[in-house]
Amino acid sequence: MGLFGNKKDTRPVDEGLARIGGVDEKTAIDFWSKRLDLICAVPSDVARVGALTPQIRELTRIEDLEARKRITRARLIAFAQLPQNKRDILAAARRQAFSVDPEVMNTDQKLVDELLPGLDANVRSAYPSAPAGVA
Repeated sequence: MGLFGNKKDTRPVDEGLARIGGVDEKTAIDFWSKRLDLICAVPSDVARVGALTPQIRELTRIEDLEARKRITRARLIAFAQLPQNKRDILAAARRQAFSVDPEVMNTDQKLVDELLPGLDANVRSAYPSAPAGVA
């Protein structure tokens, strides 16, 4: 049982995520910048994990692989543009999220691992590596 029990919402894909599937990269990066800022502003570690995990879960539910890649790529770029203190907060929440929903987080990590080599060195160096033992 994960940090938040076995609850896994099965609702329609998040409206914001669904809407950015066909937008330009700048708009998608702006979307993620706002979302990531909101998650950083959550006042407790556990609640931040609870805010981040459904975002990643929703992203992995997007069936159009190319759209999911574009949206994930925008997330990686938006993350890299954040100040270091916010990246640290999100990286800690992401590490914890692997214990909440390892299947979703591993699915996301595989896509991240595929996309990172094609991104700018600044983005690659800013993004946290997967927790040890993640395959």
